[in-house]
Amino acid sequence: MDETTENKIALTGAEQKKLRGMAQLIEAKVNVGRNGVTPETIKTLLTLFKKEDLVKVRFHEGRAVMKAQIVELETASGSVCVGHVGRTASFFSGVPADA
Repeated sequence: MDETTENKIALTGAEQKKLRGMAQLIEAKVNVGRNGVTPETIKTLLTLFKKEDLVKVRFHEGRAVMKAQIVELETASGSVCVGHVGRTASFFSGVPADA
């Protein structure tokens, strides 16, 4: 992911590891389909971040396109991708609790 964003959330390795573990237990609540990252996708993600700090997103496209879409979602939502497995990625927006 792109570290050039000025207000990017800074997480330690331990914090990221804990968040990845927590993400394994949650279901994907946002889907990025064939149309890619749409304004509705961003709106849904931002709405979820008002309730939760950790959200899992499922992608339709392959790995190369998915990586670009992850960066796009990070930038649009002010979140950070804490990990991705297969076609899902977990995004964190907030302050980690007891990492």
